[in-house]
Amino acid sequence: MRIVLDTHIVIHAANGKLERARNELLDEPTAKLFISAVTLWEITKLVELGHLAMPDGFDRFMRELCNHPRYTIAQYDAELMLELLEIAPKLHRDPADQIIVATARRFNAALMTDDKRIRRSRLVEVL
Repeated sequence: MRIVLDTHIVIHAANGKLERARNELLDEPTAKLFISAVTLWEITKLVELGHLAMPDGFDRFMRELCNHPRYTIAQYDAELMLELLEIAPKLHRDPADQIIVATARRFNAALMTDDKRIRRSRLVEVL
């Protein structure tokens, strides 16, 4: 199974605050886990604005996240931009959410999120 993690899921997973059922999905050895590059930017902005504390330091957190053997950081490419252009009018105006949904569609993956607006859009399978 392919899974894209929404930003809040990445944060909860890193803090050990993810529900057991979701942890089990992420721990499945055959699961292919993706994090959108925009999630890295969102986390950076949350730290910058003081909305997210990094007790072990931001530098360490970001390096560990980007070098984690289970995660693939999904970069922007032409295919993602084409997908983004197609779904943008069908989803709310948050560009980060649009990119995350487009990433899930681009990689034919489910999206692990609690975002109600994304769930309601039915643009992607949601876990």
